[in-house]
Amino acid sequence: MGNYCTRSEPDDTVTKPKFSIGKDYQEIEGQFVGEGIKKTLAWKATITRLQLDLKREEFWQTRATGRRNVWVVIKNAIEADHETAALLLQMSGIILKSENISILEDTNGNVYEIPPFIVNDPVCFANEKKKAVPKQNIQENVEIIVKIRKPGVADDKSFTINNLKTGMELKQIYAESESIPVENLRLFFGGREMNYANNLAMHCVQNDMVIHAFIKSLEPL
Repeated sequence: MGNYCTRSEPDDTVTKPKFSIGKDYQEIEGQFVGEGIKKTLAWKATITRLQLDLKREEFWQTRATGRRNVWVVIKNAIEADHETAALLLQMSGIILKSENISILEDTNGNVYEIPPFIVNDPVCFANEKKKAVPKQNIQENVEIIVKIRKPGVADDKSFTINNLKTGMELKQIYAESESIPVENLRLFFGGREMNYANNLAMHCVQNDMVIHAFIKSLEPL
C-alpha cells in the first residue's frame, strides 16, 4: 500500500528479527522472495514440506509474549497477500519496526518478531521437485462456502452462497449477521476492495476462500 508508513525513530536501527532460523533453514544472501511488506530474504529448507508445516504450527501455538488478539491479526496478515496484509496491520494500529513484516509493534509498545520461514515459503524443500500448478476454470452458478475474516477475531464466519450472488449481496448478508449498517462495512479480496456490482465468480472467489471484512468503526487494538 502506497501510504503505509513505518516508524521513523532516529535510534531505531533494527532491520531484521533476532529469531534464529536454525539448521533447518538456510537464508540466501542477496536473493529475496515476496512482495511489499512481505518481502524477505529468500531461504531454502533442509526439511520437508510436512515438517515445515509442523514447525509453523508450533510457532503460532507457542507465542507467550504480546497480546493474543494482535497475534491473531498478524497470523491473518501472514496468510494474506501483501496488500491485504498491510491493510490488516494498518487498520489494527500495528506498525512496522523494520522494512518488512518481520518486526512489528502494537499500540501498547509490545514488539512481535516474525522469522522468514513463517512469512514466505522456501525456494526449495528437501527431497521435493517442483510441480506444475494447473490453471483452474471458475464454474458458475454453484454453491460455495465463503469465509469472512475480521481483524482480531480468531474464528472466521462461513456462509454458503451461490457464486452468482454479487459482492453487495454478500456484504448485506454479513452486515446483517454482525448487526451493523451495511454502509459501515468494506470487503476485500485479493488485496483490493470488492466491486460490489460484480458477482463472486467474476472475483474468482472459490470454495473455502477468505474475504477480509473491515468495519469503519473498528477501534485500534
